[in-house]
Formats: sequence, structure tokens, C-alpha cells
Amino acid sequence: MENSLCEKPERHASRRLSDHLVLEGRKQKVHSLVDKVYSRKNLKLAWERVRANQGASGPDKVTIEEFETRLDENLERLHQELRENTYQPQAVRRLEIPKRGAPGKTRPLGIPSVYDRVCQQALVNRLEPIFEKVFDPSSFGYRKGRKTADALSKIWREVEAGNEWIVDADLKDFFRIRRSRKTPDPGRKANCRQQSAEAHSTDAGGGL
Repeated sequence: MENSLCEKPERHASRRLSDHLVLEGRKQKVHSLVDKVYSRKNLKLAWERVRANQGASGPDKVTIEEFETRLDENLERLHQELRENTYQPQAVRRLEIPKRGAPGKTRPLGIPSVYDRVCQQALVNRLEPIFEKVFDPSSFGYRKGRKTADALSKIWREVEAGNEWIVDADLKDFFRIRRSRKTPDPGRKANCRQQSAEAHSTDAGGGL
């Protein structure tokens, strides 16, 4: 039975991650996935998918073609860095592109280096087969083989079924806000201490 966009989606698949660890076509007991990520075979497959997708160069200005001229060296370096836990991603190249449906407006696009895209794809190769099985059928964002038209069709079917409420929510400036919350604020800390002292005094019967 197809899931609906109800408040509490039905779930028929196990939510235990260990029940979905299937590697090389068979279920295995896995204690770590990182060695599966940095395996030379997986890195080569990741590179082939990055090359097929093409795309612009990142902040280091290294193109797909330039990366390929030193392919073995680049993949071996990535293998060693991931294995030794020394890998450090580069900053992304920021590019403003036209915002669809909003004439005159743009949205920021981050373009990673080819080197980092290979690393990202290597992670996707191993994680996607695991987590794809535990996603709700009503989830469409950034999933392989699913597109905006599929989500719109789903919404239309829900409307026809009599479900008329639609909630539109989005995350805006999530990482900027999160960073700002981590910034020490002496005034805020002092206020928190004062409130804590007042609460303690009230609990003790002192009254304020």
C-alpha cells in the first residue's frame, strides 16, 4: 500500500540500520563503513560517475580533464587521506545562478573541487543503498530516480483523495544561524547565570 503524506507515515521497513547493511549483493555484519568508502575500487567507481556528470571546476580551478591526467595519483592520495583520517575538504566556489520562477533574483550555488566531488560520490556509493531503503515513500527530495514532477503528482493524488491541507516549510540560513549560536556572548551568559540564580532562590523559598 502506498504511503500518504499524513502526519504519521506508515512504515513497513525495519528502522534498524544493521538490517539494511547489504554490501556486494549480500548482507554482512559491518562494524565500520569507512574502509568500504576509501577502497580503491569504490574510488574508481566514484570518479567514473563524477566524470559522467561533468560540471565546472571548484576553487582550485582543476577541471575534469586536468584531474584525469593525474588520475591514479589523485585517487591514491584520496585513498591514503581517508584511510589515515587526514582528508580535509576545500572551500566551495560560490556562484550566483538565476532563481527559477523569480525573475531578477539569484540563489547561491556551491561548487566543490573535482577531488572533493569524488570523495562525496564515494560516500554516496556506500550510503545510498543503505538509507534509500529506510526513506518514506512520500520523500522525494534529492533521491535517485525521483523528481519534482513525481512530488507534484503525489500532491495532486492527495488533493483528489480529500486531503486539502498543504504545509510548506523550508530551512533558511541554517548553518549561518547555527554558527552564530556557537559564538560566545558574555552578556547572554551573564543573563543565563542571573536567571539560574533567581530560579534557585525561588525554588529554595527565598522569593524575589
